[in-house]
Amino acid sequence: MEPVIEARNLSKTYRLYGNPYDQLLEKMPWSKGPRYKSIHALRDASFEVTHGECVGLVGTNGAGKSTLLKILSGTTFPTGGSYVVRGRVTSLLELGAGFHVSFTGKENIFMNAAMMGFSRKEAQKKYQEIVDFSELGDFINAPVRTYSSGMQARLGFSVAVATEPDLLIIDEILAVGDMNFRRKCVDKIWDYKRQGKSMFFCSHSLYDVRQMCDRAIWLRQGNVQMIADSVTVTNEYATYENKLAEGGDPDPFAELPEEAGDDHPRIISAKLLDAKTRQPRNVFSPGDDAIVRVHVKNGKKRERMTLAVGAMRSDGTLCFAHASQFQGLVFDFDEGHVNLHLDKLCLLSGEFTVPIWLFDQNGAHRFHERPADDNLIVQNRTKDLGLFLQAHRWDVEAAAPK
Repeated sequence: MEPVIEARNLSKTYRLYGNPYDQLLEKMPWSKGPRYKSIHALRDASFEVTHGECVGLVGTNGAGKSTLLKILSGTTFPTGGSYVVRGRVTSLLELGAGFHVSFTGKENIFMNAAMMGFSRKEAQKKYQEIVDFSELGDFINAPVRTYSSGMQARLGFSVAVATEPDLLIIDEILAVGDMNFRRKCVDKIWDYKRQGKSMFFCSHSLYDVRQMCDRAIWLRQGNVQMIADSVTVTNEYATYENKLAEGGDPDPFAELPEEAGDDHPRIISAKLLDAKTRQPRNVFSPGDDAIVRVHVKNGKKRERMTLAVGAMRSDGTLCFAHASQFQGLVFDFDEGHVNLHLDKLCLLSGEFTVPIWLFDQNGAHRFHERPADDNLIVQNRTKDLGLFLQAHRWDVEAAAPK
C-alpha cells in the first residue's frame, strides 16, 4: 500500500520584516533590495508514514515541529519540496481554534462537521457521540464564549476525534481538562492505534513518544537530525539535551544559538550499578542487589527537587515506580547524585527500560525526564514464571483421619 504521508525535501522559509512598512517599501522602484531577514523554519525534510504506523516528532522549541505539522495539516504551504497526505486527516493542533464564540456548542459541532465534509445526516449521527464524550451536558446549548478554556478544549477534542480519520496528527494536546477526561483522551488515542490507524505525534514528553510511537523523527534547526525507532531517537535526543545542559555545544558548526539548557534542573546521566562493587552493570538475576545512580544538576534558580525511577516492560507495562517524595526525601544541592537501592530484585526474566523523572518538591511539576543509559536486563535461571518473584513459603496440613 502507498504511504499515508510522503514528504520529499519539504522546506519552509518565513520573511521577517523589521517593521510593517518595509514590506511596502521594498516594492518601490528606488528600493535597493529585500528589506527582510529569511528564517528557515524547515529544510529539506523527507520521510514517509505507512498505514497503521505511529511516528513521533521530537525537538527543541523552534526546531520546526509546528511548521511541519501545519504543512501536513494544510494550514500553511511549503516554500520548497512536495508532500502527499492520503485519506481523511484530523489535526489536533489548537483545540477549539475554529469555533465561533457567539454560537452554541451544538451549532459549532454542526458547523465544524460541515467544514470537514460531513452531510447534515452524518453530523446528526455523530452529534450525540460528541456530546457524550465531551461531558458538557446542558452546556452544549450555551454560547462558546461562556465556556472555560477547559470546556472549549473538551469540545474541540471531542469534535476532532469523532471524524474517524485515516491519519491523526497530534501536537501536545494530552493535557486536556481534568484527570478523568485526560485519561479518556489518551484511551481514545490508544484505540486509534489498536485499530491500525496512522498517527503523527509531536510531544516534548519522551516517555509518551517511546510508548506510543513505532518510529520517531528528531528535528533540529529545521533539519531532520535522525529517523529511527522511537527508543533510539529519544535516547539520542536526550543525550543531546544533556550536553546542552552541561554547557557544551554538541555541534560547533551550528548556525543559530542553541537553548541555554541550564536554567532549570536537569538529569545529567543515570547508570545501573552493582550494589557490592559499585561498578556499571545492567544484567542481573532475581534476588541480586542493584543501584540506579542518577547525576542531577540544579538550575540557575536553585530548586528543591524530588526524583522518581521506574522499570517498564517493552509492552508499556510499568512494573514499578519509586518516588523520593513518598519517603520525604527532598534535595536542593547545586549538583550531586541520588541513588535508588533496589535490594533483592523481584523481577523475573525480561528487558526493562528505566525511566527517570525529576520533579519539584511536591512531585507535581516535571523539570526533566530521560531513561537510564542502559536497559535493565534480568535473567532468571529458575523455572518460576510470571513478571516478578513474590516472597513466599509453603506448608502442608493433612486432614486428621476420621
